[in-house]
Amino acid sequence: MSDFLRREHPAEYFGPRIRIAVAIIVFCMGIFLVKLWYLQLIEGESYDEMSRNNRVRSVRLPASRGKILDCNGRVLAENSPSFTFSIIPGELENVQDVLERCSSTLGIPQEKMRGLIERSRAVPRFMSYPIKKNISLEEVSLIKSRSTDLKGVLLEIKPLRLYPLGETLCHVLGTMGEVSADELPKAAKLGYRTGDVLGKTGIEKEYDTYLRGEEGWEEIEIDAKGRQLATYSRNLPRAGADVVLTVDADLQKYSEEVFMHRAGSIVAVDPDSGRILAMVSKPGFDLNLFSPSITDRQWKRLTNDPLHPLENRSTRGLYSPASAFKIVTATAALAEKVVTPDQKFNCAGKLELAGQSFRCWNHNGHGAVSLRRAIVESCDIYFYELGRLLGADRIAKYAALFGLGKPTGLGLPHELPGLVPSPVWKSRNYGDSWKDGETLNLAIGQGYLVATPIQLAMMTAAVANGGKLLKPAIVRRVESPEKGVVFDHEPVVRWTIPLDPGVLDSLRSAMTAVVSESKGTGRRARVPGINIAAKTGTSQVIRDNQMIKESEQIPYHERTHAIFVAYVDDRPRKIALVVIVEHGGGGGMSAGPVARKILARYYGLPDRGGL
Repeated sequence: MSDFLRREHPAEYFGPRIRIAVAIIVFCMGIFLVKLWYLQLIEGESYDEMSRNNRVRSVRLPASRGKILDCNGRVLAENSPSFTFSIIPGELENVQDVLERCSSTLGIPQEKMRGLIERSRAVPRFMSYPIKKNISLEEVSLIKSRSTDLKGVLLEIKPLRLYPLGETLCHVLGTMGEVSADELPKAAKLGYRTGDVLGKTGIEKEYDTYLRGEEGWEEIEIDAKGRQLATYSRNLPRAGADVVLTVDADLQKYSEEVFMHRAGSIVAVDPDSGRILAMVSKPGFDLNLFSPSITDRQWKRLTNDPLHPLENRSTRGLYSPASAFKIVTATAALAEKVVTPDQKFNCAGKLELAGQSFRCWNHNGHGAVSLRRAIVESCDIYFYELGRLLGADRIAKYAALFGLGKPTGLGLPHELPGLVPSPVWKSRNYGDSWKDGETLNLAIGQGYLVATPIQLAMMTAAVANGGKLLKPAIVRRVESPEKGVVFDHEPVVRWTIPLDPGVLDSLRSAMTAVVSESKGTGRRARVPGINIAAKTGTSQVIRDNQMIKESEQIPYHERTHAIFVAYVDDRPRKIALVVIVEHGGGGGMSAGPVARKILARYYGLPDRGGL
């Protein structure tokens, strides 16, 4: 029967089979088309990217970091090209081969290099990851000869940060370093990746956004061995802006050279604008140690140094201002009218209060002294008497008016505020009442009171400019290659100290006599041809009878700090200056001569030594 249907009625016999076959073919074609649609339209971009990555490499083009210049255009920080040995994780095939051929050439132990390669897995597969920066030309030549057939190995040219003046201005310019694991989440939002460097301290840190520029990229075609065939696309990098400082590099270098002591600080400022002319913190370090990276041995040497060379003493050094603070006490006494300039107190060498003796540095006493002579010869008894009349709260009030106890706002990282104590402060922090003797110590700048050199510089500048407390500035302007000047400093007056002109006149006259008169404690700072107003200070480190010992008998770390604050305001170019010599003894003896040399250099006059 089936043969009959096949012969006589083929449509009836084959029709169902054909329809089934067609349905199967259509169904399979439908599945194929759906899959093709899915691969082309849904996954197409992804597969295209995978395909391109097999033959196209994306290369980052680093931006040229902006230079840092002094006020005269002298280069303080610049860039130089250097070679970096990098790997591309997505192209690396034989890790052991790379280790055997390259680790000894680079001077990196194989296990350490293996660890660096493992860390590279965290970056995008086809982005380069630096293994060693600033490799020598000899290393470059050897690597090229040994790695021509190694996939995933790359020699990149990247900028290296250089500091032509080495240690000069090291704490101001600051250091650079690789992005740490803690910094990476925040830095990644700004475009940084593992292995990148950024500013860590100083200007390099505070102005990193301006300095870094914008990196570019290019896509290049490569063959199976990683050799470049062609460039697909390119986005050129944009250079960073230059940062111009207010500092004069010549004055800075000279100030560092004449500071022959072990540790201390110098701050010079223009009292009319607040612009920093020089800022020295000793001891220092060579900034080039950190470029491209500091070794473990060098880092340990710096961090274990008992003199803390990495610390910026100008903004973070805390010192009792000692007799330099008598400027504040005298101003408060005159402004509050508790004394007149001619009123005298008798100095017999010591003052008794509540069963305690408070001594003057002159054990024989100064006799009857007025304000002028008390400042000129730095009589402690006179200022003890002012302290009793004023009280701690009024002294603290004027200390705050002169900017003590708060950061100056200079714009360098981690500036410390210092401390101006008061009865309320002591009660809050110690749960104890304020003692009368503490008021006497406060009046002569001792006790709990501490200030930074930059604060003392701005205090001195306020006396020089008529009572304006300025915000100091270390950056004069920022200049972008594309946008021109994007920041230009203008003087900022934080506030004006409400003083009668006669108060400042009395204070200035006395401070000028500190240097000009034969009995003045600052006479060793005298420079013929200019009128220098100053105040010396000798800051005790421990409570001891240091004044009755010879300096050589006292261990270095127990010796007093020498402090000298000064200004010159009778010339077109004005200056306010602070010199602090740690454990240097008397302010007039060791800090004064340093100030003299700097002032003589600043005004182009010969340094003929003190009198």
